[in-house]
Amino acid sequence: MKINLDEIIDPLEGRVVVSPDSQGQAHARFDLQGLPRIDGMLVGKSALEALKMTEHLCGICPVAHHLAGIRALDTLSDSAHLSRAAELTRRLLHYGSVVETHSLRFLRQDRDSGIALKKISKKMLVAAGSPGYFPVTAVPGGVRNWPNIEDLKSLQKDLSAALTSAEKLCELSLNRQLNTEVFSQFAGADLALIDEDGNPDIFGNRVRAARAGSTWKEFDFAQWNQQVAEDNPGAPAPRPYLSALGAEEGHYRVGPVAQLSVGVLPSELASAAQARWLSGSRDAASARAVITLHVLEKTVELVSELLRLLAPEEQEESQSVEQTGFKEGVATGLVDGPRGLLAHSYRTDSQGVISAATILTPTAQNEPWLADLLTQAISREDAGRQAALEQSIREADPCLPLSSAPEGQMGLKVDTLQN
Repeated sequence: MKINLDEIIDPLEGRVVVSPDSQGQAHARFDLQGLPRIDGMLVGKSALEALKMTEHLCGICPVAHHLAGIRALDTLSDSAHLSRAAELTRRLLHYGSVVETHSLRFLRQDRDSGIALKKISKKMLVAAGSPGYFPVTAVPGGVRNWPNIEDLKSLQKDLSAALTSAEKLCELSLNRQLNTEVFSQFAGADLALIDEDGNPDIFGNRVRAARAGSTWKEFDFAQWNQQVAEDNPGAPAPRPYLSALGAEEGHYRVGPVAQLSVGVLPSELASAAQARWLSGSRDAASARAVITLHVLEKTVELVSELLRLLAPEEQEESQSVEQTGFKEGVATGLVDGPRGLLAHSYRTDSQGVISAATILTPTAQNEPWLADLLTQAISREDAGRQAALEQSIREADPCLPLSSAPEGQMGLKVDTLQN
C-alpha cells in the first residue's frame, strides 16, 4: 500500500494558526491536521506487511522507517542475535540516507560540494544493498544480503574527497551562523540516541535526554513508552512529552540540534566543528553540516571493518539471516534520522500479527518546539516577519517539501483565530 501525501495536503503550502491565550497573548502553531497517522491502519496486518506500508509512507525518510520498524521486529522475532557485519551493513544504509537528505540542503550553499555528497550517499546506499529509492536491506534478525566487496572498495576510494567536501560545507555553515538569527531559546529537553559508551550516535541503542546541555536521563528502547507520552494520543499533533516532567514541562525536541546537544561526537573533525557550533548560535543548518561530517568520518571506519569481516576467510562466522517466526510481545525500535528520533512501537501475537501500533515521527515530536519558534516569529511587527516564519520552519524542519523551499517562496498561510 502506498499513501501519497500530495493527495491529502498541498506539499508546497503550510498553515500557521495564531490564537490568543487567556491573557490575550498571541501564540502560534503549525497546523499538522492534514498529516495522517497510519497507526490504526497497521492493526490486523502481519508485522512484515505493516513494515512495507510504513516504508512507503514517507518519500522523504523511507530508510528511517525501514530501520526503526526492523529494530522493533528484531526484538519480536525468533531470529538469532544480530551479527556485527549485519549491524554495520544496516548502519551504512542509515548513514547513507542521512548524508543524502542533508546533501540536498547544501546545494544552495555550495553546489559542487552538495552534489559530491549526494553522489557519495548513493554509493553508500548501493553498498548497503538498497540501490533503489525504497530500502530492502534489512530483515528481522539480519540483512538480506552481504554488501558487495567491490562496491565497498569503490566507496572507500571516494570517501576522502567526500570528507573534504563535508569539511568545506561545515566551514561555510559555521562562518555563516555568526550572522544567523535563531529565534528560539527552547526551554525543553533535547532527545537523541547514544552508544554503549555514552557518545552521541545516530544509530545508537539508548536514548539520552539532556537539559541545558547536561544529561537528565538515559533509558533503553524498551522503556520508550514509559518515558514518553502523548498529550493528544493518536492525533496528528500529539504533543509528546517526557512523562516524568508532565505535559506542561516535559516538551522536548529531536534532530540535528538535539544530536549535537547531548554529548561530544566521537570523531575528530566533527567534534572540533561541534565545539564551534556550541559556542555560536546553535542553528539547525550548521548542525546538519556537522552531523554530515561526523557520519562520513564514521563511514571510513565502518567500511574498513566491513571489508575485514566480509573477507573470504572470515565469512563463515557471519551469515545473513532469514525470518523464522515471531513471538507475542511489545517492542519499540528507534533510529535518529535526518530530522531526529523516529519511534515504531508494535504489539504482536505469536503469529506476528499486530494488535497495537504507535509511530511517533520527528515532525510530531518537534511540533511544540516549532510552536515556540513560530510564536517568537509572529511577535515581530517589521518587514522581517515573513522571513522569520520561514526560518522557524527550516529550523524545526517538518517532514514536508515546503521545508526545503527557496527563501521567500515558502507557501505559508497565517490564520488568526479569535476567542
